[in-house]
Amino acid sequence: MVEHKADGVPRATLDYIDSEKASLSKTIEDVFVRFSSALKTAQIYAPNNLTFVNQNNLLFSLIQNILTSEGEALFQFRENTLFFNSVRVKFDFSSYHRFKFLAEGFRKKGIEKICFESGLTEDDLIEFVILFGGANGREGNSFEGFQEKMRAKGISNINLEKIHPYEMSARSGSGEIKQTACKVFFKGITHLKEVFERADQKKRIKIKTTRRLMQSMINLVGECESFMLGLTNLKNYDEYTLNHSINVSILALCFGRRLGLEKKELVDLGIGAFFHDIGKLEVPEEVLNKKGKLDENEWKIITQHPHHGAEKLASLKELSYLPVGALYIALEHHNWADLSGYPKYWKKKNVNFYSRIVKICDVFDAVTTKRVYRENAMSRHKALSIMLEKSGTEFDAVLLKVFANMIGVYPIGTLVALDSDELGVVVETNPEVAFMLRPKVKLITDKGKNKMDGEIIDLTEKDTETEKYKRTVVKILDPDEYDVNIAEYFIAQGQ
Repeated sequence: MVEHKADGVPRATLDYIDSEKASLSKTIEDVFVRFSSALKTAQIYAPNNLTFVNQNNLLFSLIQNILTSEGEALFQFRENTLFFNSVRVKFDFSSYHRFKFLAEGFRKKGIEKICFESGLTEDDLIEFVILFGGANGREGNSFEGFQEKMRAKGISNINLEKIHPYEMSARSGSGEIKQTACKVFFKGITHLKEVFERADQKKRIKIKTTRRLMQSMINLVGECESFMLGLTNLKNYDEYTLNHSINVSILALCFGRRLGLEKKELVDLGIGAFFHDIGKLEVPEEVLNKKGKLDENEWKIITQHPHHGAEKLASLKELSYLPVGALYIALEHHNWADLSGYPKYWKKKNVNFYSRIVKICDVFDAVTTKRVYRENAMSRHKALSIMLEKSGTEFDAVLLKVFANMIGVYPIGTLVALDSDELGVVVETNPEVAFMLRPKVKLITDKGKNKMDGEIIDLTEKDTETEKYKRTVVKILDPDEYDVNIAEYFIAQGQ
């Protein structure tokens, strides 16, 4: 007797389809890893090095198998998403740096598609990998220039397709993207302010507008993640809750993307982070902004804001547009991983996944912000160090590790002193473990400590003669001691 599912399809057939999908997914993951690994080894090793040879052998064998079974082996980078043979390449934290690496390679050379065809030889593949990912591959190349180099090397059976002009303008217009990012950031604060006012007056809240805002933020995180993280250095002292909620949303979206969440999941996570502190509408300002220590009754009022937040969200007329996760986040963002914190549960066995994400982002932004009761905010570097000490108790250990890797040893917005006697602001972290101490830095002073609007330099750059790094970070500095407003450097880029 053949077992059937409710839709009438035989169980054996469904199992076979599921098995085929799993096999295809594993193949795509393998070719993604092998391709990025081969390109990376080309940056480090000579072509006759055994490591380089082994990586290319594995890649060539895999491509040949795919060509035999699928008939094509096609990489395509479209709308900030990587596809292989029309299937989206999924990534998580462990493979995120590979995705960033490949995306940057496609972007620099103006490539949308790389098609490996039947007849491909191992020599062709080796020459292509050296050209694409080797020392010369680090430099920007036009699409036409790169194709000319391929022809000069006699590379065949590898066809390229140029990025569509619309896509190219969207990717190359970094200034326009940053302007858009700034506009969306401030529109977010304006929208949240309106939400808070309407919620306080028990009026209808435009959740559809919130969803559109999150979709815009997700797109921007995909286009310029480092810049979006840089904007979270903006701290509005007078409108802390609004500014804080936007910052937490951005941090959560970047975090969720590193975890490999789908776009719909990111929208839900972002909305939850956006509304996580809505319960503070019920906390009197004199309690919320009290300079001294809270008394027992005032602390009780503070600990009630998660309940108030969940109640407000649950009572919305547009509840059908609100993700269920937002209710959990509003209620649980002060719960600890070990189930302490507040509010207290009688039978709670775990904290919602989204709540654990927002918990980390919430604390990170809060402790790095000045408040009426805390004149000196922690540096991002110190905040992360203290949070790591509470791994497994206050914070989910696995999630905190991912977050720490996202933030980096020198978090974006960190003021650093270089061994060249210059000062700089970290504007982009390096995802490679080998280069985690070598981020991209915007120079803000010359060697005489005179302030200037300097260039953005990559600390992985070496002197061609000495083979030594041109610059190295020697110390993290307190921006207040040097009269440096970190946020201004990111806002300026968006103007």
